[in-house]
Amino acid sequence: MPKSTPEWGEIADGALSFIYSLAHLIGQGIVQLVHTILPSMSVPTDLVDPIGLLAILTIFLAIAAIAKKLVWIVVIVGWVLILTRLVLMIVQHYV
Repeated sequence: MPKSTPEWGEIADGALSFIYSLAHLIGQGIVQLVHTILPSMSVPTDLVDPIGLLAILTIFLAIAAIAKKLVWIVVIVGWVLILTRLVLMIVQHYV
């Protein structure tokens, strides 16, 4: 039997399951870290998943902010190189 390609629904379901599992693990790690620092504090177990999802969102936003700065650097360097070339062309033409 030929292998059928997965449908978009299956791909999205797998991706969301992965994100949820990752968020759950990150949330558990953060809760364990809080429990290590503050042993007397009890964190409800229903906060593990929201903490993990918020941590993933924070990481994504930090990466996006860094990427935005890098894009601006590339744009600025591009303009500097273009202006430098234009100036060199003008100098060559008139000298």
